[in-house]
Amino acid sequence: MLRDIIDDMIEKLAENHVYPVYSAFDGRALERKGRGFFTVVGISAFESSTPIYSQYMVYLPFKSEMELSVTAPDSSSMQELYEYYDNNIAPVITDMTGLTCSIAKISLKFDSNIQRLVLSVKLRVSGITKYERGTP
Repeated sequence: MLRDIIDDMIEKLAENHVYPVYSAFDGRALERKGRGFFTVVGISAFESSTPIYSQYMVYLPFKSEMELSVTAPDSSSMQELYEYYDNNIAPVITDMTGLTCSIAKISLKFDSNIQRLVLSVKLRVSGITKYERGTP
């Protein structure tokens, strides 16, 4: 289920021409992610509620905290990183269908390990996943 939520966000970003985007589960080395902007999508918290059963379906309400890390190219400024986020990623977050998303926190830091600026966005995400009931 976690991978489904992450994959859904990656798909929505790709539809909005945001490339490249990686899952937090992707163990790809930084050198292979490129020198331009790239985004990593992960989930830091997940909680599901009591399932709701109908005759043919099971509905599972959930809440999660999603993390998007947007890494800038070597020579980019803070302004360029914020503009990239505002123009490419923020519209996707506001237009997520089937999920309720709200920004919990945005922070900007210089990551000394990779010598690049990283914009971290934490989102509160909630929704309902539905599954077809199996036959007893």
